Amino acid sequence: MMRRTLTMIAALGTMVAAPLSAQEMPRLERRGDRTMLRVDGKPFFILAAQLHNSSAWPDELARAWPAAEAMAANTIEAPVYWEQMEAERGRYDFTLVDALVAKARGTGKRLILLWFGTWKNGQAHYVPAWMKADPARYPRMIAANGQPIEVMSPHARANLDADREAFAALMRHLKALDGTTHTVIAVQVENEPGAIGAIRDHGPVAAQAFAAPVPAAIATRLNKPKGLDWRQTFGPDADEAFGAWATASYIDTVAAAGKAAYPLPVYVNTWLRYKDKKYPGIDYPSGGAVWTMLDLWKAASPSVDFIGTDIYTEDAGEYRKVLDQYARPDNPSWVSETGFDAGTAPFLFYVLARGGIGFSVFGIDQQPATPAGEAALAAHRANFALLDPIREIVAQAAFDHRLFAVVEEPGRAKQSIPLGDGWRADIAFGPPPWGDTPAILANSPKQSGRALVIRLPDGGLLISGIDARVELRRDESDGRHGQLLRGEEGRYQAGVWKARRWLNGDETDYGLNFGAEPRLVKVTTGTY
Repeated sequence: MMRRTLTMIAALGTMVAAPLSAQEMPRLERRGDRTMLRVDGKPFFILAAQLHNSSAWPDELARAWPAAEAMAANTIEAPVYWEQMEAERGRYDFTLVDALVAKARGTGKRLILLWFGTWKNGQAHYVPAWMKADPARYPRMIAANGQPIEVMSPHARANLDADREAFAALMRHLKALDGTTHTVIAVQVENEPGAIGAIRDHGPVAAQAFAAPVPAAIATRLNKPKGLDWRQTFGPDADEAFGAWATASYIDTVAAAGKAAYPLPVYVNTWLRYKDKKYPGIDYPSGGAVWTMLDLWKAASPSVDFIGTDIYTEDAGEYRKVLDQYARPDNPSWVSETGFDAGTAPFLFYVLARGGIGFSVFGIDQQPATPAGEAALAAHRANFALLDPIREIVAQAAFDHRLFAVVEEPGRAKQSIPLGDGWRADIAFGPPPWGDTPAILANSPKQSGRALVIRLPDGGLLISGIDARVELRRDESDGRHGQLLRGEEGRYQAGVWKARRWLNGDETDYGLNFGAEPRLVKVTTGTY
């Protein structure tokens, strides 16, 4: 009899091991069309809670940090403010950075720092005051009407040098502070870069570059003819493409300087171009890494390891579409921000299905508390508490194409996952109890269902879900009938499976039933 061990996983605790010293620093590993993050040499799936923009001050951390802990996040994302870090030219104050690292270490969390430098949400919000006060030396972008806007020119060498030097100083400090402990596992370079208020810079230096031939390396990467200017090469998209090249090239120089000092993984996040948004510089920052400019960005910023998506929608179809636009062999699926809403929680499983590297929820420290906020906390915590104790298994399985996940959508109350060797998982969404009735064909009231299946290296499976029923079936066309031999509900402790109870009878006759609290179950199947 052929036997396979299907591991379906029962309610896991939220134990998070404190970061330990290790020689191997955080790094990305790539193979084929997948990317995996390794931390201390081990696979790591990011489950992040991002603080509000002004919550990274030491006096605020005591209030904001517990909200992240309550969500069972394994990683906290917090900004580093250029205007504070370099309030005087060439003098760096790392007090806030040190406080963040200390807080993360003290609570057993990893940390992703967000560099609020030249760009924040398509504007120059966090540029130091000494730069803003000297526009002759540190010029702003010029709009088509000849007026300056609240965005620093990416064509000004002084602007670039100032950001490059400050970011390199930050990375040098991180190396000295954290180079053996690796509390900080990645750094975001800038925040939603691009320009609000103009499609591109119309200053004299920019105008000269716009009239010049597109750089040959960019033309080659994009399969464009060489020797033509931007308008001739990109036609009606020339202004936005030029802005994207200028922004990406600028950030690439900043990122390269930082990585030369301390080569942590670095990424850029993106204010997206949604389906109803048409106008760069108005609907979204022109020059950012929107999907129509992603190939150009990749060509112009080789020092940026990946591009993240800031997705603020509860439309399942739109969410999937955005993820599919960015999940590519040269770019892992990574939700760098999503709304702190109960409705976005199931979408983490879209990232799992695409072999992604993580998911980050923004603004988790909102005050005052609201019923909607409590619902969001519960929904995201359920995901994080399930996945973090098995984050190494999840990350490695996603990398190996052994992880499968589905999300309930309107009109898709039942879905199937092919598992190989004739097996499949049939999934019906909705709250328990389930019966063999037509009711299971309807969506659940909250459309909160999600489920995952992991093929283990030994041939078994890990299965779990929320508001879902999972039934294992086998195609019997080869004459072999499938059977479930054992179901174990339990958890992993230090990487070892610990069964709490065996499931059978009513608990398996109608499949494996998962309610609002996710469980892990390990199951052995075979054939006869």
